[in-house]
Amino acid sequence: MATYLILMTIAEQRFLQWLRDNGATFPKLQWPTTTPNGLRGAVALEDIATDEPMICVPRSLLISEHLCWQDPQLQCVYRDNRDVFTRDDPVLTLFIMRELVLGERSFFHPYLSILPYPESVQDWNVDELRELHDDRLVAAAARRSSEINVYYDRVMTRLQQKYPGEFPETLYTLDKFRFAWKTIQARTFGRRLPWTALVPFADCLNHSNVATKYDFDVDENGMFRLYPSSSTCFAKGEEVFNSYGRRANFQLLLDYGFALPDNEWDYVDVEISKDRAGPRGKKLRFMKRVIRIDRQSSLDELFPPSFLAALADPLPDEKQSEVAAAMSELLALCDALEWLREILVETIAEWGTEKEDKQLLQQEVADRL
Repeated sequence: MATYLILMTIAEQRFLQWLRDNGATFPKLQWPTTTPNGLRGAVALEDIATDEPMICVPRSLLISEHLCWQDPQLQCVYRDNRDVFTRDDPVLTLFIMRELVLGERSFFHPYLSILPYPESVQDWNVDELRELHDDRLVAAAARRSSEINVYYDRVMTRLQQKYPGEFPETLYTLDKFRFAWKTIQARTFGRRLPWTALVPFADCLNHSNVATKYDFDVDENGMFRLYPSSSTCFAKGEEVFNSYGRRANFQLLLDYGFALPDNEWDYVDVEISKDRAGPRGKKLRFMKRVIRIDRQSSLDELFPPSFLAALADPLPDEKQSEVAAAMSELLALCDALEWLREILVETIAEWGTEKEDKQLLQQEVADRL
């Protein structure tokens, strides 16, 4: 894979030096570089074998829930307002806001200063959202954005009431809160950690459906390690990826603002609404309202006999012979299956085609599309 070095900014040089000065190691990685797809990423300076730690970051560099609850200024705020700080999101967000307010006085300034704004579909305008052809995703993005506003009002109202002057809204702004909150949603690790945490540099790798793992404190040295697993390895000069998990494009767009063209974990949700049900609408309460289709889906899984039988109209007559009843049931199921097929065809017709997408990309549109 061809890659090209990016001229590092002063902030990026300071970040790398801060990592090394505080015990982080990544000897076989070059960051930042620009990749053929135009994104900033990391490449391998040497071959990286399966199960070889490629990034090691000490606990002292992690922004974790544990760190927040031990903070001299904030620990009493968290402890005395547990009804507000029940989730990791507001806990970490307040800590990051405080560090942003401190600016260069913050120990984490070299890290926070290189973080890009975490753009996602929450930032898209109406025209851009329309091109997604996914009302469920648009609605989820709206809920996420509203949640941020609700939590900002909730947190800041409590802080102003109980700690007047300590957290001025002129410094602890909605913009800082939104940046911190969305950064947490997009960049944190936690499934294999004792707590949710931001891990500087480990979060600088781009996502791909490759096998990677991370662990923590395996040798009781407080070290976070990220490494390729299973059959994954990286040859010298290749872009080095991390896997954010088995995520469909719906989740990737919602959390990170990008999608993979050929995503093996992608799926499609097809809604069976009452207006599509027609005369069978009365039976919808016994049916699935949404059918999820992915690459592993089979007809039996999507439409089990019990599901199709619920759609059948009419149902077999108990007085019919066994053969006649079986034939009646088969015809009813075929009719129901044809009805479901029509719904799928109707749904697909609402989406843009590859040809339409290419035409759109040739127009003057936002880079995110």
